[in-house]
Amino acid sequence: MSYSMEELNHMSLKQFRDLFVSLSIPIPSEIFGKYHAAFVGPAWLRASAAPALSLTGLGGWWGKEFFNNGTAINIISKDGNFSTRFPMRFMQTRSFIDDRGGLALHYQKGNPFPWMHVVDEIRRIDESTLLGMTIANVRGLRGLAFPFILQKA
Repeated sequence: MSYSMEELNHMSLKQFRDLFVSLSIPIPSEIFGKYHAAFVGPAWLRASAAPALSLTGLGGWWGKEFFNNGTAINIISKDGNFSTRFPMRFMQTRSFIDDRGGLALHYQKGNPFPWMHVVDEIRRIDESTLLGMTIANVRGLRGLAFPFILQKA
C-alpha cells in the first residue's frame, strides 16, 4: 500500500510506529542505490528537522545511498553541489521499535556526536519507498523514533 505525503504528514508519531510495525523488512540486496529523503509527520517535527540536522552536521540532507558492500552514506545538497557525510553500516538486528528482526543503519565509529549514537531502522512501504525511523541508541531514548521517507531516485 502506498501513502501520499499529505496522509503521512497527518500521522502522529504513534501512528508511524504502528505503520512501521505493519511493514515488511527490506532485503538488503534489493535496496541498493540512491534515495531522496523527505521529512514526514506532525508539522512541529517537519519544521524542526532541517534546523536540527544543520546543528548536527547534516545541513542540506538530501537522502541516502546504499551500497552492495553493506554500507550506506548520507547525501548532502548545498548550492546544487552534492557531497556525502557520515558513513553507516546496515545490519540485520532486532528492532528497538517492535523487537522483530529488522534492518538498521548504524552510524560508524568516528562519526561526530551525536551520530555515533544514532540508528536508522528501515522498512519497506512499497517497491520504491522506504520508511525510516531515527532512534537515539541511548538508554531512556530508544523508545522515541522520528520518521522519514526515502524514495528511490
